[in-house]
Amino acid sequence: MGGMDAVTHRPSNGARAAFAGLIAACLMTAPPEAHAMPIQWRGLLDLVAAERTAAYSFNRLTPGDNSLDAYRLRLFANAQVNDHLQVLAQVLLDDNSGLFVDGAYAIYTPAPARDLHLEVGKIPWAVGTYAPRTHSDKNPLIGTPLMYSYHTSMIWYQIVPTADAMLNAAGTGSTGVDYFGYAVGMGMPIVDDSYWDVGATLIGSARPFEFTLGMTNGTPGWGSTTRDDNSGKSVLGRVGLAPVPALRFGVSGSYGPYLVAALDPRLPAGHTANDYHQKLAMADLELLVGQAELRAEGVTNVWETPLIGDLRATAGYAELKYSVAAGLYAAGRWDVEQFSRLTPSSGMARPWDWNVTRFEAGFGYRFTREARAKLVYQRSRFENATSGGGDRVVSALAAQLSFGF
Repeated sequence: MGGMDAVTHRPSNGARAAFAGLIAACLMTAPPEAHAMPIQWRGLLDLVAAERTAAYSFNRLTPGDNSLDAYRLRLFANAQVNDHLQVLAQVLLDDNSGLFVDGAYAIYTPAPARDLHLEVGKIPWAVGTYAPRTHSDKNPLIGTPLMYSYHTSMIWYQIVPTADAMLNAAGTGSTGVDYFGYAVGMGMPIVDDSYWDVGATLIGSARPFEFTLGMTNGTPGWGSTTRDDNSGKSVLGRVGLAPVPALRFGVSGSYGPYLVAALDPRLPAGHTANDYHQKLAMADLELLVGQAELRAEGVTNVWETPLIGDLRATAGYAELKYSVAAGLYAAGRWDVEQFSRLTPSSGMARPWDWNVTRFEAGFGYRFTREARAKLVYQRSRFENATSGGGDRVVSALAAQLSFGF
């Protein structure tokens, strides 16, 4: 896939060197003329100390980085070309992911007095409401909700051959999916918040209504950011209401093909990769009351498959943050993801992936506007439905320092 390794999705050494040189040149070169377009730079450094436990594997993100990594550095660039055009970019630096472009897109505003904008490039997903809170300076905890990060055992570049193979691969999405007796790459989340896609989105509001409507190369479970994986596109968007400043709610949806076109010769006669879709529907709620902030989202998702029918997943979370005193808050998130049942050759139906429940809670303190600390405990339970498998519980205690600059 272009300059990406097929299994780990990490930039090649040549791509890393090229991007590193480009960023260094931009940072060190002053504008040669007084009228040159100014570029505003901002950074965010996360430092984490966490227990060495199995929880690390289940917090791993698609680029290779992890919310429990010892450090992650983000650089943000913002250029206001004129009243109508703005260009933004985000770059992530982590020893596991290397240098990775999180986002790179232009925003066109036809009429500056109106809240109507067109985003084009590698853009945030136009579904749900978590994207504005994905970074450490907005996320009250350390981890990411399961629906945006938990890697299922579904992959986009292989055909699931049988129900038995799908069930045998259950629980391997974060460590290497295994359909054929050998592990390949990580599976798809329902919505991959760590891997935005290339496309275009129209964003606007006319109070109390707000909306997004977009089209992307790939699907929310797997963005297609280099050469397009198939000739289809995903259509996605959200419609919401904000009747008062303290209340916001809405619904989202997405529909598009997720398989790679290279699989066409192996698909049933008369079918192509464009015939098999990821279909999702979401709902979201935000309620602010006094010192309390409640946010919740739910999703139902379907992956159509060529040989074993539709694979369904549902997920949701509720997140509560309460400001205890000036700069000090407590927060918690209850999270669940469950999977439809599949019948193997043995005749005993069970979920096609491990159902998972996660609880994450802790405290945070903001020292200054740009510096904050968090102490968080995360506990996840995975339901292993195989015979004699037993549930698996993993947990971790972690502390984070977040510095903006």
